[in-house]
Amino acid sequence: MSLIIIVILVLAILLVIFTLQNSIDITLNIFFWEFTDIPLVLVLIGCVVIGYILAAIYFYPKLWKTKKEYNQLIKFNKELKELHDLNNEKVINEEETNPEGVELDDDEAGNSFFKD
Repeated sequence: MSLIIIVILVLAILLVIFTLQNSIDITLNIFFWEFTDIPLVLVLIGCVVIGYILAAIYFYPKLWKTKKEYNQLIKFNKELKELHDLNNEKVINEEETNPEGVELDDDEAGNSFFKD
């Protein structure tokens, strides 16, 4: 079995146990309204779901901004790699023209530094 399926089954079992242990009825007062005989587990699960929705609404713009910056950095990185490859090709081509480095020519007049 997949690990995800096992995790979902364990969470479902924990939710059932939580529901059975918190099955008492409560009265809920919200501003001017009064709700009677509401199971405590529904109130708690509802609060968790509302908290998740509020957090998602708050963080989605930041997530989109971060994703946009990430894509821009990936694009910039590709451009830098292309420039680096072009620069390496130029260096390789320059080295191929004179692979031994700088040539030292002997002076015809005999004024060379390396002559005895």
